[in-house]
Amino acid sequence: MSFIEKLSTKSYLLHIYAKPNSKRQDLLDDSKYLIVYLQSKAIQNKANKELISYLKKKLNVSSTHIEIVAGEKTSNKLIQVTFSKEIKEDEVISKLLG
Repeated sequence: MSFIEKLSTKSYLLHIYAKPNSKRQDLLDDSKYLIVYLQSKAIQNKANKELISYLKKKLNVSSTHIEIVAGEKTSNKLIQVTFSKEIKEDEVISKLLG
């Protein structure tokens, strides 16, 4: 899966393509990107807040452990997720897509 990069044993970088103003929240694996459908419009940072909240629930981490590294104002985003304990890449993928 090329949408995920391992930075350390606790930290991963996710390549995300955000689709705001969608009818439902959903995740799809496009191999290059993780496509995230968001219901919020891309106005006043609402879609970014929804994205962080959605990832927080999927990955079971605090929102302070999720950071938009690049793409705050575009659909292509780099998101860094830091876990409190060591986690394997397969576990992260299964949390996201499972």
